Amino acid sequence: TFGSTVTTSTQIMQNSTTAPRFRLLVHGRDGSIPYLTPELLRLMFVPEETADNQLWEDGKLHREHVILGLAVKDTCITPDYQETLLSKKKRKGDGTVEENGKMKQARQHDAHVIQNLSTATDGKDASCDNEHHHQQQKLRSKKPTGYSFLNRDKSSRICGLLNGAQEKSTTSNYIDHYIRTPQHISTLIVPTFSFINNDNDTSANGSEEKKYTPKKVEAKHSLQKKKCSGSNIVIPKSTKNAVSIETPHGWQSIQPEQYCDAVSSMTLPTNSNSVPSICEGAVGLFDHVNLSSTQSDSLLSENSSQEKSAAKEQARKQALKKITMSLQKGNDWACRSHQKFLTGAQPIKFWLPVQILAAQLPSHVLFTTPKIRPNLQKQFEETEQTFLSNHSNVAIVGWDALVCGNNQRRENLRNLMDTLQLASSIPKKFLLLAVNDLQSILDAAREGISIIGSDMARLLSRDGIALCFDFACDGGISAQEIDLKKTRFARDFDPILSNCTCLACRPRITEKKPSFTRAYVHHLIQAKEMLAEILLYTHNLHQLLLLFRQLSKAAVLDDGMEDKVHLEKICRKIEESLASR
Repeated sequence: TFGSTVTTSTQIMQNSTTAPRFRLLVHGRDGSIPYLTPELLRLMFVPEETADNQLWEDGKLHREHVILGLAVKDTCITPDYQETLLSKKKRKGDGTVEENGKMKQARQHDAHVIQNLSTATDGKDASCDNEHHHQQQKLRSKKPTGYSFLNRDKSSRICGLLNGAQEKSTTSNYIDHYIRTPQHISTLIVPTFSFINNDNDTSANGSEEKKYTPKKVEAKHSLQKKKCSGSNIVIPKSTKNAVSIETPHGWQSIQPEQYCDAVSSMTLPTNSNSVPSICEGAVGLFDHVNLSSTQSDSLLSENSSQEKSAAKEQARKQALKKITMSLQKGNDWACRSHQKFLTGAQPIKFWLPVQILAAQLPSHVLFTTPKIRPNLQKQFEETEQTFLSNHSNVAIVGWDALVCGNNQRRENLRNLMDTLQLASSIPKKFLLLAVNDLQSILDAAREGISIIGSDMARLLSRDGIALCFDFACDGGISAQEIDLKKTRFARDFDPILSNCTCLACRPRITEKKPSFTRAYVHHLIQAKEMLAEILLYTHNLHQLLLLFRQLSKAAVLDDGMEDKVHLEKICRKIEESLASR
């Protein structure tokens, strides 16, 4: 995609001497890094060999610390078309005669041509090109009868169509060819990043048509938006064999076997000559724990131990029952998915999903399934329980659904990690999903989470906010969030952050001026131009990766020490700098 200067992720990993302790899992929307075009991806991750040393070092920083998260909910949803259409009966007096046999033969011929596009030769004449264009127009004009998740047949057919359209094609798997994920960026597959949608219909800088609405209607719409944005989000309930996830085409139910087929269809090659796509693994299916406000307060409120009323105790028991049922279903799905991955053509690293609310449960309940009851554990020693307790890769989910303070969220995270680590002697690697604020990122790093999934860079860019870290300032570390929507930046001709080497702040090659000033970004925000979000995203992503590099260096210095002195020092300075702003 990016020319001859592109290197594969395996070569990049071989060139790097030490892997970073902390890596950022970017929430990829529709299978791509938000806002970045192929040219921006090349400049940020694989610059040309003739580029300056600073740009090359920034590309190495970005490659080492970024993992692109691919969600099955939006990358593997495909339309279904009706294969045979019944011919409509003609009314009397139309002047046309039904030709059922000829129409059926024509439809079969169209399907045959579309199916064999991949085997077409290079020497196509003009008539073949016109026929191919005509068949594609017919395919686009069809309306889908429904939507389903990707499987091997669909993946092979889609890649076959793309191979037929492109004469020189070196890739033939779904991730590299259809989604066009850059080969130099590591990927990790998840069913969904979160069941809670933090997006609004339009961003602060997005193009939204202003329409006149009466005050009463506007007040009614604002009240409905507040109700919809509250904690009472309507999420379809999961069943014993499937969970519902929100896709661009509505809520779709997916089973563990369907999920494994979708993951395998994305990573496995469609022919024997190509190399499988390199992937960090896949997180198993997990469920949403739908707790009411009363149940959540009785379970997570800090003063619940002081005020123990009968109603609170009843609500707490109901909440623990919901968490147990959700955990057992998730464990059952994980065992089925892991078995499917083992029997597949290519082994895929599996990440066991665990709800963070499971920290409220006893340790002997964490590794149970609907088949394994806690009171029958001594009698039945099954392989499923051994797999759950000894699994080395654990993905902790549901962080953004916790309605409590930062200290209590961190305490729940620490208790859950300690319980999982004490279950076996095998060291575990932890992943945390849906962390969208800076304080949570620092808390996750303190507890030893190696992969932190976050959409923070995009959310800040959408709101016109620039994240600024200065690790070389006098007296410590400076951290702040600059809101470029404010009018005081209208005549500020300084870069977004001095000494920042991102694409938005670095000076031009011909002049010693910043590429884009604060005043220019402020103008773009006021004009609702998408370029403002693009520039802010490149800056915010670069700043987050600089933070991850500093946290990784501090973690290396803390090796062999009981207390994480250097890591705690960096986190404290950042918190103090943010509190003083």
